[in-house]
Amino acid sequence: MQEELLDILVRHSRNAASPDDKKTLLNWLEESEENRRFFSLFMANCSLHDTISSPSLYNDTESMIARLGARIDASEAQRRARMPFRAIGWAMAAVAAVVVAVFVFRGVAADKTVPIPMEHTANLTAETIHFVLDDGTRVYLHPGAELSYNVSTIEDRREVSLKGDAYFDVSRNELKPFLVHTDNIGIKVLGTAFSVSSSPEMSQVVLERGSVRLLSPEGSSMVTLSPNQKATFKALTGDVRVEPVYATAFVTDKYNLMSITDATIGEITAKLSTIFHKKISARGGDDEKRYNLAVLKSDKLEDILYILEYMTGAEFTIL
Repeated sequence: MQEELLDILVRHSRNAASPDDKKTLLNWLEESEENRRFFSLFMANCSLHDTISSPSLYNDTESMIARLGARIDASEAQRRARMPFRAIGWAMAAVAAVVVAVFVFRGVAADKTVPIPMEHTANLTAETIHFVLDDGTRVYLHPGAELSYNVSTIEDRREVSLKGDAYFDVSRNELKPFLVHTDNIGIKVLGTAFSVSSSPEMSQVVLERGSVRLLSPEGSSMVTLSPNQKATFKALTGDVRVEPVYATAFVTDKYNLMSITDATIGEITAKLSTIFHKKISARGGDDEKRYNLAVLKSDKLEDILYILEYMTGAEFTIL
C-alpha cells in the first residue's frame, strides 16, 4: 500500500492522478489533520521546482520512490500515526481546511463585460494554510481569509481576489501578469513575493522581493513598491502611504513562515540544522543547483527532509 501511495503522490504532483487515485488519497485525507498538513507542505515545495519536470529527475523517479519508501519502512513504528502520502491536495480537502467552489468574478481593470470563472478557497482553520496554484504560485492563507482565483484559463493574465490576509510567492510569467484584487485596490506583479492584508476600509501590501504596482479600483497606477516597503491604502480618503519595513521579519511573524531562497543543498542543510538545532548530513544530488524552500515553523524536520529528497535527489540523515 505504501508503494501505491507513493506512486499516486508522484502522479498527483504532475496533475496525472486518476479518479481512483484521488479516491485513495481522499481516504488518507480523512484520517487526520496532520496528513493534510504534510501534503500541503509537499505540494507547496515540490511541485514548484523545475527539477521535478527535468528529464534526469523524471527518469530517476523509481529510485527516489524506493529510497523514500525505505525511509518510511525504517521508521514505521514511530511514524505510523503520521506517515506521509496520506493526504489529498488542498483542492480536494473541502472537508478539512478549505472550501472549494466555482463562481463568476469580474476583475478590476479587466474586461468587465466578460464573466471569469473562478475557484474559491477559504481558510476555516486556526492556522495559516499553504498551497500551490496551477501556475506554480505559492499562497499562504491566513485564518479567516478567502481567495478566489483563475490562473490558467485566461489568456493574458492571472486573476485572484482576496478577502483577509495572504502571502504570495508568485511564479514568474512575463506574458501573464498576476493581478490581486482586494475590496479597494489592485496589485499587479510578474513574479515576486509579498503579503496583502485587506478589509473594506483598508489594504496593506508588504513587499519582500521583486516589485509590485498598486492600482486604483479603476485600474490606474498609484505607486510601485521596492523590496522592504509597506504601502497602506485607506479607502475612505484614497490616500496611499509608503514606509520602510523589514519584510522578512514581518512575514515570518505574521504567517509563521520560514523561507530559504536561492540556496544549494549544502546551504539548505546548514540552515535547517541551525533552525532545528540538529545536525543533518546530505549525500548525493547536485550541490551546484539552487532551490527555494518555504516551510512553516510548525512543520516537522522529518517531513521537510522527505520533500527535499524528492526535490533534489539527495539523501538526508539526521545525525
